[in-house]
Amino acid sequence: RREDAVQIFADWTRPTDVVVSTTGKTSRELFELRERPAKIGQDFLTVGSMGHASQIALGIALARSDKEVFCLDGDGAVIMHMGALAIIGCQHVPNFKHIVINNGAHDSVGGQPTAGFAIDIPSIARACGYTHAATAETREQLLAQLNILRASRGPALLEVRVNKGARPNLGRPTTTPIQNRESFLTFLESRDARVELPHSQ
Repeated sequence: RREDAVQIFADWTRPTDVVVSTTGKTSRELFELRERPAKIGQDFLTVGSMGHASQIALGIALARSDKEVFCLDGDGAVIMHMGALAIIGCQHVPNFKHIVINNGAHDSVGGQPTAGFAIDIPSIARACGYTHAATAETREQLLAQLNILRASRGPALLEVRVNKGARPNLGRPTTTPIQNRESFLTFLESRDARVELPHSQ
């Protein structure tokens, strides 16, 4: 499932990595996984802005060439704003890494099917100018491809194919979007430190 892939990704990231996560359950899962070890400062959760995470991540990658920037995206979000792939591909940003978790569904709003499994997202990315694009379907493939993704000169993309579905008790972020923004900006301004985000009262 998506949460398993998010867990593997969260465990794999380094303290200096910048993460921009798409709207919906992907960000909710990432927040819960990061909240336990208090490592949520390095993540920007794109609340209520479906399809825009990649452009936010692109802007950060352009502004902070000293940091590896990972966009944790979804198939529905990518399809909604597929033109973003062309913009990213034309920028030739070496530190931009795009991870698309493809469950073939709009899982956060009812599970309606997308065209995610009917199209070839990596081929589309390569056609748009991405220097590297691959697919992972198992845990072993995901770990191997994440390492290849990091070593690749961006823009680079990894599609992760998963089953749809989420835990019924999945929570929501316990911090406000403003708190997330402030903590994230503090992290961006630091050289290598993670910043713990204060909880809303």
